[in-house]
Amino acid sequence: MTAPATDRIPALATEVESRFGRFVHEWVNPGADERDRTGEPLPRALLAEAGRIGLLGFSLSHDVGGEGRDLFDWGIVVEEVSRLSRDPGFSSVIDLNAGVAQMLAGTGRVELVERYAVPMAAGLCVCPPAAYESRDAFDYATTARETGDGWLVSGSKPFVGGALFADAFLVFAREMESGDILAFLVERGDDGVSIDPLATMGLRSMGFGSLSLDRVRLTEERLVIDADALSAFNGYLRNRRLMTAAAVVGHMQTLFESCVLALDDRQRGGRGVLELPNVQRTVGEMYTALQASRGLVHQALATTYGPRDQHFDPVSTAAKEFVAEQAIRVGLAVMNLQGGQGYMGQHPWERYMRDALGLIGGQGAQELLLIQLGQHAALEIRHRRLRQEAAARRTAGGVAG
Repeated sequence: MTAPATDRIPALATEVESRFGRFVHEWVNPGADERDRTGEPLPRALLAEAGRIGLLGFSLSHDVGGEGRDLFDWGIVVEEVSRLSRDPGFSSVIDLNAGVAQMLAGTGRVELVERYAVPMAAGLCVCPPAAYESRDAFDYATTARETGDGWLVSGSKPFVGGALFADAFLVFAREMESGDILAFLVERGDDGVSIDPLATMGLRSMGFGSLSLDRVRLTEERLVIDADALSAFNGYLRNRRLMTAAAVVGHMQTLFESCVLALDDRQRGGRGVLELPNVQRTVGEMYTALQASRGLVHQALATTYGPRDQHFDPVSTAAKEFVAEQAIRVGLAVMNLQGGQGYMGQHPWERYMRDALGLIGGQGAQELLLIQLGQHAALEIRHRRLRQEAAARRTAGGVAG
């Protein structure tokens, strides 16, 4: 991690508290527990306020009304907002919306920027990606067929975050003739679009739903990515994984502190629970998991200043995989320390576990991430050996000459 990046973290945390802290405490946290119990999604008024105060546009480019702050700054914002927030779904929603807005801005097409990206930065439009189908991308059942005046898109996306309050969707579909993956903007009010709520174990305020597309007719202007949209989506996931890890670190920090404070006045056998060696050991393990997770996330954020593979970032991928595992370990430790209270809905412990378990499959299943990292590491080692052998041959040739 570069020293300048490290040095900025306290100032960024202070900025988040001063600019967005009141909003989180007065807008996000009230009703968070009720939303979890009832499955009610985040209210649109809340997202509009997040846009008004500059939170949604923090990382977006100036041409869409954003502040143009970099990924390192945005990652610290996501971490700190998550630490302050009692609603884990909120940080996920603002990041996925920002990611799609930046993709649209990157097209350079004025009509897409003005119709979608600018309102997204202002909190007046929500447009999540709709890609997941529980199958390989090139085997998508959602298809697109070109017609004389546009496109005909049919299929379904069974698991879309933000679907219940979205205005539009960035839909990834397989082009029937070529088999290539394309991306389209489908609006909620388009004929043939239907959305059904989807009950989930955790992150219930994210408004998960299934999206069905029955011969939806789209004009040519709605085609956003006309070739190899899968690569663009992998680029989106590269950052999404990193911001997910940053959010989890923030939530983990709050959980850890809340757990320790809840144990502070408990007695067992005439001694304070926190004086018991086995409890101290568990708290030490939780602290280590938290610090290691934060360190890896901050390192991954710092690498965004250097050259990055356009489609796969091994450090960000490792951060997401590692932090997800640590979040589950910390959650289990909290459940053990809290005893019966860990299973009571009136306390935050069981809810944290439900939310943390969702990380196992989010932005790529843990096993898949490990496979990708293993493939990358093996390839990198082979290439390094080949470079070393080539350098040795050049050196030997120079000596012989």
